[in-house]
Amino acid sequence: MTHIMTHKIAALNKTLAEVARIVDGRPQGDPAFVIEHPATLHDAGPKDISFLGNPKYADSAAASNAGCLLLPASKADLEVRAKNRIIVDDPQWAFSQLLSFINESRPKAPAIHDTTAVIHHQVRFGANVAVGAHSVIERGALIGEGTSIGAQCFIGENVKIGRGCKIYPQVVIREECVIGDRVIINPGVVIGGDGFGFSPDKKTGELRKIPQLGNVAIGDDVEIGSNVAIDRAMVGTTSIGAGTKIDNLVQIAHGVKVGRSCILVSQVGIAGSTELGNHVVLGGQVGLVGHIKIGDGVQAGAQSGVMADIPKGTIVFGYPARPHRESFKLQALYGRLPELFDAVKSIQKKLGLETKRHPAAATEPS
Repeated sequence: MTHIMTHKIAALNKTLAEVARIVDGRPQGDPAFVIEHPATLHDAGPKDISFLGNPKYADSAAASNAGCLLLPASKADLEVRAKNRIIVDDPQWAFSQLLSFINESRPKAPAIHDTTAVIHHQVRFGANVAVGAHSVIERGALIGEGTSIGAQCFIGENVKIGRGCKIYPQVVIREECVIGDRVIINPGVVIGGDGFGFSPDKKTGELRKIPQLGNVAIGDDVEIGSNVAIDRAMVGTTSIGAGTKIDNLVQIAHGVKVGRSCILVSQVGIAGSTELGNHVVLGGQVGLVGHIKIGDGVQAGAQSGVMADIPKGTIVFGYPARPHRESFKLQALYGRLPELFDAVKSIQKKLGLETKRHPAAATEPS
């Protein structure tokens, strides 16, 4: 059996005191102890740092071989193998700050691939823009300062991309679309593909294509996972609010409006012209029909089918989606249906009732 080696990320190589300053924490142990790598509790070695983000992993933290642990104040006295620790308000966030520190310390990509990138002469670049091999940028595009565009990307005519964006390889951003600042777009994303709009011919039944001439606008600090499709509006704009995070394999149809700081988990599908408020959370494989409104703060559990408007602050689950307490009660009743069916059959037998129709339905007494 092949042994799979755990990947080690780039070295941190900072002392306990330096790391404590980076994460704004309170160090305990040897201030000169050098921390080499961030790692998981399971994989960390005696020169690595890990964290306890969830109390249920306290035993794993205690048994970890990490040389240093990030711990919350509530677990500051936890007995662990690690001889060094840093007490912080939020260990998971502190750990992520270390990852950001390493990421920002990496060498920057070369500016523009000078032999294979195809860039129209009317494209405008801010300072320190990077463009990878075999990427195409069409007439009138505007690329903001510090933005990086990976290999084999396509940026259409008059696209506007803000500052500090990270666009990974094989992304398509079609004409007239607008991307805000600090947006992260992972591989395989298509922004501004045609909306799914067709009109059936009343005489022949053939489907006639409706031109899709709108665009897509992505707000600041949005992150878009791999293989997401966000369709352009027929007219007007499909919009994604600032701070929203979209997981892999999400489909957002034409004319959809997504509010600020929403979370759309993998395989969510949102049909055309639906509107989401701010801070909406849609679990994996949630489906929304078109032309409905979802209020601020709504949460929909995984695989829910949302068929109608949902008022703000509501938590729903199931198919069709209902308030979660009601849905859980129904799920419990579904599990008892065989028992209830047997009880009904027993009662029918005692009463001399026949069951000539559906086996779960009794006929009227003769």
